Amino acid sequence: MPPRLNLFTARAVPVLRQSANSSAASRRSFATILNTNRPCAASTGHGLKSGLSASVRTQRRCNSSGSDGQDRPKGPTEDPLPHVSEEAAEVSKIMDKKCDGTPASPELEQGTPISEILQRDKEALKHMPKVMQDQMKRPSGSRSFSTSARRLQPELQGKEFDDASASVVANMISQVNQQATELHPGLKFEAPENLPKTENFRKRYETIVEQFTKLLMQDGKLSKAQNTMAFILDHLRTAPPPNINPRRRLLPGPPAPQLPLNPVLYLTLIVDSVAPLLKLRQQKGIVGGGVSVQVPSPLALRQRRRTAIKWIIDASDKRKDSLFGQRVANELVAVAEGRSGVWEKREQVHKLGVAGRSNLGLVARRR
Repeated sequence: MPPRLNLFTARAVPVLRQSANSSAASRRSFATILNTNRPCAASTGHGLKSGLSASVRTQRRCNSSGSDGQDRPKGPTEDPLPHVSEEAAEVSKIMDKKCDGTPASPELEQGTPISEILQRDKEALKHMPKVMQDQMKRPSGSRSFSTSARRLQPELQGKEFDDASASVVANMISQVNQQATELHPGLKFEAPENLPKTENFRKRYETIVEQFTKLLMQDGKLSKAQNTMAFILDHLRTAPPPNINPRRRLLPGPPAPQLPLNPVLYLTLIVDSVAPLLKLRQQKGIVGGGVSVQVPSPLALRQRRRTAIKWIIDASDKRKDSLFGQRVANELVAVAEGRSGVWEKREQVHKLGVAGRSNLGLVARRR
């Protein structure tokens, strides 16, 4: 039985040079040489020579660096795998991406437009929405973001305006021009009317607030009195609504729950409610001798408020609060609820005024 291996071919194997492409290509070339020389082992000496020449030609063909090696097709495993570090870098690059709807997301980069999917499926192309059918039939040169004004511009150029609307616009323009000619020269619009005296505020604060602040002032320290007044108004604003006494009601105004919303109005109602309508002055010689008689005399608004504020400040001195502003604020709330002694002073003055009405006739006779 002849040997399977050709001895001459086996001796020539170590001379072969490994290709620079990969180890897989060299192993494949060795297998080709062995398979080519197998039938030559059973032949005669002429067969040995022919096998040797064939192996030499195969060796030259494998070791050649010409263009024939480049045109040769590659196998599925001939391409070298990437390095481990390169593969890890690609994996980390993919994993680091967030699928949050941004253009860099993998599902958006690798997605397929719906129009392409429908073009492949003829059955789905028949049943797709009419909007998509119109978009596919529309020429590709049109811009979807072009404004309607530009698209309708050629259509509007060919149309004529209605005569009625044109006449209305012309009349409006003529009226404006006529009004402009009637105005004084240099004025495009009518001159503004003068403000009435009631809307021309010459004072920064309300009258009642300013008067109350001046009566709170001591030793000419106006800034300290203003701080005290600000504390009083803030207390009236933050205090709970007063419980109105039915026997000692405030002047007509908003309901009690709404009074803290406007502390200035709240203060005005308190002061005006306890302000006396008159004052009593002593006058001698009316009834003869040196006897003095009490004669009632009416008071103006500012005088009435001054008397009421003085009564409130005097009544607050009897309280035990440490701060002066706190004492006055608590006294104002007590007046609103009818618990203050200021109401009794007002009632006493009015009783004496009613009792001294008869003395007014004596004063008139003497004059």
